[in-house]
Amino acid sequence: MHKAFENASTEEEIVGAIDAMRTDALVSEHEAAALRRAVAAALEDTRAAEWFRGDWDVVRNEHDIVLPGDGRRRRPDRVMTRGRRAVVVDYKFGELEPEKYRRQIREYAELLRQMGYERTEGYLWFVRLQRIEKVV
Repeated sequence: MHKAFENASTEEEIVGAIDAMRTDALVSEHEAAALRRAVAAALEDTRAAEWFRGDWDVVRNEHDIVLPGDGRRRRPDRVMTRGRRAVVVDYKFGELEPEKYRRQIREYAELLRQMGYERTEGYLWFVRLQRIEKVV
């Protein structure tokens, strides 16, 4: 499922990614149908629906953030910006390690603040569990 989200800016692009996975024989028709249902269910949450509505100024999926001073990199799953607002989301599909993930999101949000985004929000999205946790 992560593959369907990794390059998509909108819900339509997620569905297109699933269709491409089916065409490339990466998933069966049955698996593709199940993925489409899971995506539709996940996007019933109003927060997730906003993230994929398509009205952000910029959406960056799987892009590096270079740490000031030492050049190390961090790679959030999704960062969306509009004006001075930035929202960072990390998708989780497997086991829960909430505190580790929360630290990660807080770090991403702080880096975005350092970049000049005045309103930052950070979320963990446990997609299969249909649970979104606001961290910052």
